[in-house]
Amino acid sequence: MTSLRNRLRWPEAEWDVSGAFAKDAVLLRFHDFCREHLGYAPFAVVHGSPLFRWNCGRVLSMLMRSETEINTAAAGYVKRGIPVDLTFTNPLLREEDMKNMLGNRLLSFFAAQSTPKVRHAVIIGSEALYAHVKTNYPQLGTVSSILRITCDGGKGQLDSYLRLAERYDKVMIHPDDVFNFDLLEKLEDKGRYELILNEYCMRNCPMRAFHYTTMAEQAFDIDGYDTTKFYKALSRNGCSSTNAMLADPAVGVAALTTPEIDRLYEMGFRKFKLQGRAHPNALPLINDLLRFMLPPGEEQETLWLSFCTAFLESFTPLTVEA
Repeated sequence: MTSLRNRLRWPEAEWDVSGAFAKDAVLLRFHDFCREHLGYAPFAVVHGSPLFRWNCGRVLSMLMRSETEINTAAAGYVKRGIPVDLTFTNPLLREEDMKNMLGNRLLSFFAAQSTPKVRHAVIIGSEALYAHVKTNYPQLGTVSSILRITCDGGKGQLDSYLRLAERYDKVMIHPDDVFNFDLLEKLEDKGRYELILNEYCMRNCPMRAFHYTTMAEQAFDIDGYDTTKFYKALSRNGCSSTNAMLADPAVGVAALTTPEIDRLYEMGFRKFKLQGRAHPNALPLINDLLRFMLPPGEEQETLWLSFCTAFLESFTPLTVEA
């Protein structure tokens, strides 16, 4: 295979993929495969978090990780020079929560490995964590989480984004505002903003902030939290209707179409994020990444098949003695 760079659909796009501390082995294999066979790093940033109280949005049992698994994943990204955005987005964190051992160990590790060329960062949803990072880990970049603009009521407000951009190194755009082209045009320093392209929640969800809050509370009490209040609310929400999400543009999924991404790219946006926490493994996420990176057709399918074949062949087959 030849270099991929000249055949990309959006050649200057900087892809941020989900999966850190969850789908690391496959993501790292895909990264190595592309660098070795195509001369190109397929993603610029990876984001994620193990399961603990600073986490929010990833309160899933499959994210429980041992100390060895966390250390191995962190070392794998650092070895390859892949920036990691630690997803520590719980908006309910207070000053007393800043003593958490796992959170500080990860902050300390990535701060020590952070350089101007490969700057690791923290996606933040609370003022307490923002102050903690700025004071104790200034080597790390700061990212304003979607939870900030959602829970603070700043969606659709230009002033809210401008204030966040004054404080944070990178600002996540609310998924509903990704379609607000009039607002996006007014953001002058577009390199400071990141847009999620494949958000599969409904547009204009009336309970997005409530959903984030319940996940934040659950992160504080992973085993004992009562989730029934969320599911009762969900039953009254539009996203419980598949027909509405597929047929009604007002509540359809917030995933972008190719013409919409073209428009964002033409505006000057280059930082694009792909969510994937709900995938059972990294292969659907990688398929999504290829779908965005390459035009549809034989080349996309060939690259996907080549990686899957190389990935499967990298495993030593099991043998059973008679």
